Parts: sequence; structure tokens; C-alpha cells
Amino acid sequence: MSRRLAPITLTGGNLRNDHFYLTDVMDLFPSDAVGGPNEATQAQRSLEIHCGIGDPVHTDIAGDKKIFRKRAWVAEFFEVHEMREGDVIVVERTGPSRYHIYPRRSA
Repeated sequence: MSRRLAPITLTGGNLRNDHFYLTDVMDLFPSDAVGGPNEATQAQRSLEIHCGIGDPVHTDIAGDKKIFRKRAWVAEFFEVHEMREGDVIVVERTGPSRYHIYPRRSA
């Protein structure tokens, strides 16, 4: 976990399916926050996600897909921030298991 910030470019599939892939930013997360493919195989550690649209979300990462397991909040995040294909979001590590996710706005 050497980096603190990482950008993710959104695809149409991300927007349609209410998720974004963490594949290229997995080094931001502790390995014990990555679980198996279903709820029965959740990770030992839960991550606290802050995204500016309500209470923090507590979730792990589904290791097979490399996405946050809980993702209902992602649809609201995309809608509130009017995210479109090609937009970039930033994942920022703010603590050992705490993250802030926000849109990167162009200048």
C-alpha cells in the first residue's frame, strides 16, 4: 500500500451495472479486505467508504471481479455526480481501512 491516490476511468458498462473495477488500484487496499465471490466468503476486514452522498458504506472487495461487494451506493454516486462514460473518479486512502471516493473534475 504505497500509493494514496488512484484514478479510475469509467466505462459505459460501469455506469450500466453500478460498479467500477478496482483491478488497477488493488495496491491501495489491504489484502485481508479481499474476499471470495459471494457473501459467504466475505473478507476478514471491512472497508469504510466515504463518497459524499450519505453515511459511509462498509464493504469488502469481491476478489473474483475486483469490485466493491456492496454497490447500491455506486448507482446513487454516479447519479448525484452526473458521471458519464470517460469520466474519472479518484480513490483516496485516508486511513488503514478508510477511503474517500470522488469525481475528478477537469480544470
